[in-house]
Amino acid sequence: MSDPRHDRTEQKLRFAKLHLDELSAMPSGRGHDFECAHQEAVLAQLMGAYDSFLRELNVLLGCGRRDDDVSLGKLRDTLKAQGRSSAVLRRLYDLQEDETSWLRHAQDLRHTSTHVSGIPLVFYAGGEDDGKVALKHPRTMVEFPDRAAETLAAWLERMRALFDELRDLANAEGAR
Repeated sequence: MSDPRHDRTEQKLRFAKLHLDELSAMPSGRGHDFECAHQEAVLAQLMGAYDSFLRELNVLLGCGRRDDDVSLGKLRDTLKAQGRSSAVLRRLYDLQEDETSWLRHAQDLRHTSTHVSGIPLVFYAGGEDDGKVALKHPRTMVEFPDRAAETLAAWLERMRALFDELRDLANAEGAR
Protein backbone atom coordinates (compact mmCIF):
# COMPACT_ATOMS: atom_id res chain seq x y z
CA MET A 1 0.00 0.00 0.00
CA SER A 2 1.25 3.42 -0.91
CA ASP A 3 1.87 6.12 1.70
CA PRO A 4 -0.12 9.31 0.86
CA ARG A 5 2.70 11.46 2.25
CA HIS A 6 5.21 9.87 -0.12
CA ASP A 7 2.73 10.23 -2.98
CA ARG A 8 2.29 13.93 -2.20
CA THR A 9 6.04 14.52 -2.07
CA GLU A 10 6.44 12.89 -5.48
CA GLN A 11 3.48 14.85 -6.85
CA LYS A 12 5.03 18.14 -5.74
CA LEU A 13 8.29 17.18 -7.49
CA ARG A 14 6.31 16.39 -10.66
CA PHE A 15 4.55 19.76 -10.39
CA ALA A 16 7.92 21.50 -10.11
CA LYS A 17 9.08 19.65 -13.24
CA LEU A 18 5.92 20.66 -15.11
CA HIS A 19 6.50 24.35 -14.34
CA LEU A 20 10.17 23.97 -15.20
CA ASP A 21 9.35 22.36 -18.56
CA GLU A 22 7.03 25.24 -19.42
CA LEU A 23 9.66 27.77 -18.35
CA SER A 24 12.35 26.03 -20.40
CA ALA A 25 10.14 25.92 -23.51
CA MET A 26 9.72 29.68 -23.69
CA PRO A 27 12.25 32.27 -24.85
CA SER A 28 13.99 33.63 -21.78
CA GLY A 29 15.25 37.09 -21.03
CA ARG A 30 12.04 38.98 -21.20
CA GLY A 31 11.23 39.18 -17.47
CA HIS A 32 7.50 39.12 -18.13
CA ASP A 33 4.92 37.80 -15.70
CA PHE A 34 4.68 34.35 -17.32
CA GLU A 35 8.42 33.79 -16.92
CA CYS A 36 8.59 35.15 -13.36
CA ALA A 37 5.46 33.28 -12.29
CA HIS A 38 6.97 30.00 -13.46
CA GLN A 39 10.25 30.66 -11.65
CA GLU A 40 8.34 31.32 -8.43
CA ALA A 41 6.08 28.32 -9.03
CA VAL A 42 9.05 25.97 -9.32
CA LEU A 43 10.42 27.27 -6.01
CA ALA A 44 7.01 26.96 -4.35
CA GLN A 45 6.67 23.35 -5.51
CA LEU A 46 10.20 22.48 -4.37
CA MET A 47 9.55 23.85 -0.89
CA GLY A 48 6.15 22.14 -0.85
CA ALA A 49 7.92 18.86 -1.65
CA TYR A 50 10.36 19.54 1.19
CA ASP A 51 7.49 20.12 3.64
CA SER A 52 5.78 16.96 2.45
CA PHE A 53 9.02 15.02 2.83
CA LEU A 54 9.21 16.10 6.48
CA ARG A 55 5.77 14.50 6.93
CA GLU A 56 7.14 11.31 5.39
CA LEU A 57 10.02 11.38 7.85
CA ASN A 58 7.60 11.82 10.72
CA VAL A 59 6.17 8.40 9.84
CA LEU A 60 9.39 6.67 8.77
CA LEU A 61 11.21 7.70 11.95
CA GLY A 62 8.25 6.87 14.19
CA CYS A 63 7.87 10.38 15.61
CA GLY A 64 4.08 10.21 15.77
CA ARG A 65 3.38 13.92 15.30
CA ARG A 66 0.18 15.15 13.66
CA ASP A 67 0.66 16.01 9.98
CA ASP A 68 -0.20 19.64 10.70
CA ASP A 69 2.44 19.85 13.44
CA VAL A 70 5.64 18.81 11.68
CA SER A 71 8.84 20.76 11.19
CA LEU A 72 12.48 19.76 11.17
CA GLY A 73 12.96 21.13 14.68
CA LYS A 74 9.83 19.44 16.03
CA LEU A 75 10.92 16.08 14.60
CA ARG A 76 14.35 16.49 16.18
CA ASP A 77 12.79 17.47 19.53
CA THR A 78 10.44 14.48 19.46
CA LEU A 79 13.31 12.07 18.84
CA LYS A 80 15.40 13.76 21.53
CA ALA A 81 12.54 13.29 24.03
CA GLN A 82 12.54 9.59 23.08
CA GLY A 83 16.30 9.38 23.66
CA ARG A 84 16.94 9.02 19.92
CA SER A 85 18.65 11.00 17.20
CA SER A 86 18.65 10.82 13.41
CA ALA A 87 21.37 11.16 10.81
CA VAL A 88 18.60 12.02 8.34
CA LEU A 89 17.46 15.03 10.34
CA ARG A 90 21.07 16.06 10.95
CA ARG A 91 21.75 16.01 7.20
CA LEU A 92 18.73 18.19 6.47
CA TYR A 93 19.65 20.57 9.29
CA ASP A 94 23.23 20.86 8.03
CA LEU A 95 22.01 21.62 4.48
CA GLN A 96 19.60 24.27 5.76
CA GLU A 97 22.23 25.95 7.90
CA ASP A 98 24.97 25.91 5.23
CA GLU A 99 24.62 29.29 3.53
CA THR A 100 26.36 27.91 0.43
CA SER A 101 24.12 24.85 -0.06
CA TRP A 102 21.63 24.54 -2.88
CA LEU A 103 18.82 23.84 -0.37
CA ARG A 104 19.54 27.01 1.58
CA HIS A 105 19.66 29.03 -1.66
CA ALA A 106 16.32 27.60 -2.78
CA GLN A 107 14.77 28.30 0.62
CA ASP A 108 16.11 31.85 0.66
CA LEU A 109 14.74 32.58 -2.82
CA ARG A 110 11.38 31.00 -1.95
CA HIS A 111 11.15 33.07 1.23
CA THR A 112 11.98 36.27 -0.61
CA SER A 113 9.57 35.62 -3.46
CA THR A 114 6.77 34.77 -1.04
CA HIS A 115 7.23 37.36 1.67
CA VAL A 116 9.38 40.23 0.38
CA SER A 117 9.57 40.79 -3.38
CA GLY A 118 10.09 38.98 -6.63
CA ILE A 119 13.09 36.76 -7.29
CA PRO A 120 16.21 38.87 -7.88
CA LEU A 121 17.30 38.36 -11.49
CA VAL A 122 19.99 39.56 -13.84
CA PHE A 123 19.23 39.95 -17.56
CA TYR A 124 21.86 39.84 -20.31
CA ALA A 125 21.42 41.75 -23.56
CA GLY A 126 24.01 41.38 -26.28
CA GLY A 127 27.18 39.36 -26.39
CA GLU A 128 27.54 35.63 -25.98
CA ASP A 129 25.08 35.53 -23.06
CA ASP A 130 22.37 37.48 -24.90
CA GLY A 131 18.98 36.52 -23.49
CA LYS A 132 20.42 34.85 -20.42
CA VAL A 133 18.44 35.26 -17.22
CA ALA A 134 20.18 34.24 -14.00
CA LEU A 135 18.99 34.10 -10.41
CA LYS A 136 20.68 36.19 -7.74
CA HIS A 137 20.84 35.41 -4.05
CA PRO A 138 18.36 37.76 -2.34
CA ARG A 139 20.66 38.79 0.51
CA THR A 140 24.10 38.88 -1.11
CA MET A 141 22.88 39.65 -4.66
CA VAL A 142 25.54 37.25 -5.93
CA GLU A 143 24.56 35.84 -9.30
CA PHE A 144 24.17 32.07 -9.65
CA PRO A 145 26.34 30.92 -12.56
CA ASP A 146 23.77 29.14 -14.74
CA ARG A 147 20.65 30.30 -16.48
CA ALA A 148 17.67 30.48 -14.12
CA ALA A 149 15.95 27.42 -15.60
CA GLU A 150 19.19 25.40 -15.39
CA THR A 151 19.70 26.37 -11.74
CA LEU A 152 16.13 25.41 -10.87
CA ALA A 153 16.47 22.11 -12.78
CA ALA A 154 19.66 21.27 -10.88
CA TRP A 155 17.93 21.99 -7.56
CA LEU A 156 15.01 19.75 -8.55
CA GLU A 157 17.34 16.87 -9.37
CA ARG A 158 19.35 17.37 -6.18
CA MET A 159 16.16 17.38 -4.13
CA ARG A 160 14.91 14.20 -5.78
CA ALA A 161 18.26 12.45 -5.16
CA LEU A 162 18.40 13.70 -1.57
CA PHE A 163 14.91 12.42 -0.81
CA ASP A 164 15.70 9.00 -2.31
CA GLU A 165 18.89 8.73 -0.26
CA LEU A 166 17.31 9.93 2.97
CA ARG A 167 14.24 7.69 2.60
CA ASP A 168 16.53 4.66 2.56
CA LEU A 169 18.42 5.93 5.59
CA ALA A 170 15.18 6.79 7.45
CA ASN A 171 13.80 3.32 6.77
CA ALA A 172 16.93 1.84 8.31
CA GLU A 173 16.78 4.22 11.30
CA GLY A 174 13.07 3.61 11.84
CA ALA A 175 13.60 -0.15 11.85
CA ARG A 176 15.96 0.08 14.84
